[in-house]
Amino acid sequence: MRILFSVQGRYGERTAENVRANGPAGWEVAVLKLPARLPMVIDDPEDFLPAALPAADLLVSLHETPGAAEMIPDMAKRCGAKAVIAAVDDRAVCPPGLENQVRKRLAAMGIACAFPRPFCGFDGGPDRLLSEFAAKFGRPKFRIERDGDLVTSVEVLRDAPCGSAKFVASILNGVRLPEAADTGALRHHHHPCLASMEIDPDLQDTIMHLSGYIVRAAIRSALKD
Repeated sequence: MRILFSVQGRYGERTAENVRANGPAGWEVAVLKLPARLPMVIDDPEDFLPAALPAADLLVSLHETPGAAEMIPDMAKRCGAKAVIAAVDDRAVCPPGLENQVRKRLAAMGIACAFPRPFCGFDGGPDRLLSEFAAKFGRPKFRIERDGDLVTSVEVLRDAPCGSAKFVASILNGVRLPEAADTGALRHHHHPCLASMEIDPDLQDTIMHLSGYIVRAAIRSALKD
């Protein structure tokens, strides 16, 4: 699978690097670096996109401005993507109206899409390419071994795209079982993340907190198995 990451900063680049380094051997990962600052409304994508983009089956947009999110269909068309993952890590960057607009444009082009909020909550979508990506990167999954009331080893079955699941797993050995979920969620917040700390009106909470809840739930689920 050929994957093109569209990024606007170091956090996005880190995610692309994690997928390149730890994805299946057959995956090819390219990165499109967009300007960190873009107009709120893009009149002409030609002003901000290269004349040619690397060919890709899947476009992953890690946009940090509404202008970058608005250009998702233009990028998908230029790279030939059959599917798009548009991470919603900050609702101010991709509000519902803009998301609906982008969805409609992609649907008219016959391109499958998913808008996971946050990216580490991704569970796949109605397309083989989306499911193939989610089999390796998305909502974290762990296997936890124990001895008595202590964690003795943690295997990451599915990493978060940014690598935070591996980061959390690295500190859980020796932690008491009753403390593992909260310890992991706290450690998660020490990992560089695109998720916003602003209140999301739909969630009545921050997307950063939601990402912490996701890893806490993943640890608790592993402890039950």
